Amino acid sequence: MILHVVGDPDAEFKEQPEFEVVEHSEFFLARLQDVDVAPVHEFAEASETKQLIESIAKGDIAFEKGAQRLSRLFAKQHRGNSSDGAFFVFELVGGVEDDRVYALAKYDYSQAIERFDNHGKSGLRQIVQAFIADRKAIQKSCFIRVVDGVARLGVSARDRTKQAPDLTEYFAGFLDVSRSRSDNELTKALDAAVLKVLKDCKDVLPNKNVTAAYRIAREALRQRDNLDNEAVVEAVLVAAGSPEDEHIRTRLDKTVRRVLKTNKLDGVNFKPDRTVFAVSKRQKVQTAEGVNLDYPGSLENNGVTRQAIAGGGTRFIIETAKDLVLDVPIAEKVRA
Repeated sequence: MILHVVGDPDAEFKEQPEFEVVEHSEFFLARLQDVDVAPVHEFAEASETKQLIESIAKGDIAFEKGAQRLSRLFAKQHRGNSSDGAFFVFELVGGVEDDRVYALAKYDYSQAIERFDNHGKSGLRQIVQAFIADRKAIQKSCFIRVVDGVARLGVSARDRTKQAPDLTEYFAGFLDVSRSRSDNELTKALDAAVLKVLKDCKDVLPNKNVTAAYRIAREALRQRDNLDNEAVVEAVLVAAGSPEDEHIRTRLDKTVRRVLKTNKLDGVNFKPDRTVFAVSKRQKVQTAEGVNLDYPGSLENNGVTRQAIAGGGTRFIIETAKDLVLDVPIAEKVRA
């Protein structure tokens, strides 16, 4: 770990040494986990930040020297109207030596008052630079995974001062990244993820009706200004009839988070493309007796009615005000 104070872009940059021992590592890991999100940005191939991190990972340049160059590059890009902060560079290594993550974070630092024991009496003292356990205290963050010395193009980046997942111009310029998934693409992926969750939890839905629950969830999401994990969990709970059983609520919550993570939507915050939710999905039904129905989802309870039959089974009622467009027998397929 290494950190540099950043502020006035015209101020002299003073290189700081790498921390010999990373104290309070649990504190910093918890803060990084708070801002870790699925990747929505992608490096340009010629990104200087990407190349520097790859050089550090391969050992072509020592962590201290490489992190100092990264910090200098960030300080140079830093705008004068941006607030001061501490720029951290972390190297995170797990069980596999050639698979590591580099985390970059600009953290608020401010003055704080601390209570302490002063010879048996309570005393107060001022801390000039304090880092607090608050997700909002991290102004900017970025996670880059490097495998065998090559940085993955997908970048997990977050910027407190912009409408997620967009980044400020100078931060995007420092990383040299661009959006790899539009709001439309994210909304479509989220729409499919919600349907997957409801199918996986069909047995706890009212009347086991995935179609009705899906329609309710989509309408709830369509009305949101921003979509994130919590918004999806809330929409799914409403679609499930707001169950009071804590076991069911926990199962729905865990299923949502698992599916979002699988679809690289975990932690992503974005503005929904409401045109996606406005499109009515077609509904396909097949009974055990070989009856097939295919109709627009918008006709559910508006021409097509499904009713649960006591003791099991479902009754469909189809009403049309006009003559049938097609009503002919179909020849059986010849089987070998």
